[in-house]
Amino acid sequence: MRIARALAVSLSLLISAACGGDDLGLPEDPVPADITVVGGNGQAGSLGSQLLSPLVVRVDDAEGDPASGVRVAFQLGERAAGGAIAPDTALTDAQGEASSTWVLGGIEGRQTVEARVVGEDLVAGFSAQAERTSGLTLEPAGGDGQSGPPGSDLAQPLVVRLVDESGAGVGGQAVTWVVATGGGGANPQTSDTDEGGLASTRWTLGPLAGQNTLSAVVSGVGVVSFTATAVTSGGGDPSPERSTIVAAPASIQIGLGESSITVTVRDDQGAPVAGAEVTLSATGVGNDLTQPSGATGADGVATGSLRSSVPGTKIVTAVVNGAVVLTQTAEVTVSVIAAPPDHLVFRVAPSDTEEDEAISPPVEVAIVDAQGSVVSISGVEIEIELIREDGKDSGELEGDVTQTTEDGIAVFPDLEVDKEDEDFRLRASAPGMPQLGTVESPPFDVED
Repeated sequence: MRIARALAVSLSLLISAACGGDDLGLPEDPVPADITVVGGNGQAGSLGSQLLSPLVVRVDDAEGDPASGVRVAFQLGERAAGGAIAPDTALTDAQGEASSTWVLGGIEGRQTVEARVVGEDLVAGFSAQAERTSGLTLEPAGGDGQSGPPGSDLAQPLVVRLVDESGAGVGGQAVTWVVATGGGGANPQTSDTDEGGLASTRWTLGPLAGQNTLSAVVSGVGVVSFTATAVTSGGGDPSPERSTIVAAPASIQIGLGESSITVTVRDDQGAPVAGAEVTLSATGVGNDLTQPSGATGADGVATGSLRSSVPGTKIVTAVVNGAVVLTQTAEVTVSVIAAPPDHLVFRVAPSDTEEDEAISPPVEVAIVDAQGSVVSISGVEIEIELIREDGKDSGELEGDVTQTTEDGIAVFPDLEVDKEDEDFRLRASAPGMPQLGTVESPPFDVED
């Protein structure tokens, strides 16, 4: 009985304290009121290097006391592109402080980082001076813009090239591969450039769908940024009727041309299907068919290509996920060149003209076979130069001296000579097809 009475009295006191007592209650979450920079501001370092001191901020409540357990996000500014922040989000400790490390980006000069209290309009800023300490340059060389399922290894390696001021590759230099956003990892995390200045790594995407970024860093030289998209299977099941396949161009030349094959995978509602595997096939023989490099992206698109050494009409089909055969097909016509291109000729030679007047009729240069027939090749650049009797470039030719062939012929409508003289000649060449050699026109005169 005494125990029961004592328990009742204790419960009564607890209830009374809970309802009206001023000293009994649960602790409340701190309400952040201010954020200030504590350390790490105003540093300097070489491009792509990690700053020596961490970035530190302090968050206080309205009473000026440290606010612990507050989430602070660190974000790179625009000029800090290619750099990295780790971690990008941190909780304040018992002293109200949160910190992160900063790897400078690849833009020389002032770079910035912003620290923001998540969910509040409270911001503090950091700046640092990024300095170039080398005459070398780091360039992208492949692997950017890929996509794949979250957590997967991308199909193509990431490749950069380190070059000197003359453009020659520089070997034996360490490249560090740093994941900037999205998680995931690089393997290896550090690789040395080879004799040609190339270094590479394989990229494993992070666990969540969305954009991933990774930076290749050579301290003192710069940073190259890569982006990739982690995509989950989107839309419903692939529809053989709603999905499409397109070949462009639809006509190519034997051995020379290439047609891009674009497959767009859609579901029954027409929505793009991401993460689908596409396999291409083509009728006929002599085909060089390149399969898509990875699964379809968020837009449902996967792209391959077709070349062929045998003429004819090639029917290209696509199979999705090994089972769904697209109803639509694409046709690529492979045409024969009557004879291989052999040399260049002046189809319309330059005529006598006046100083600073356009040569009329316009000069024309053609690609011909061994018998002198025009070979219908388009897209070949032809260059013209003005020469004197000694065969040296006179440097006095004006107008557009580079034209592209259409059906084997390049037309030069605005060539002018800015000096009067006799026995000028034009010399034509095709830099992209050196086997065609050069050709010189008959002499012509320029009058005042």
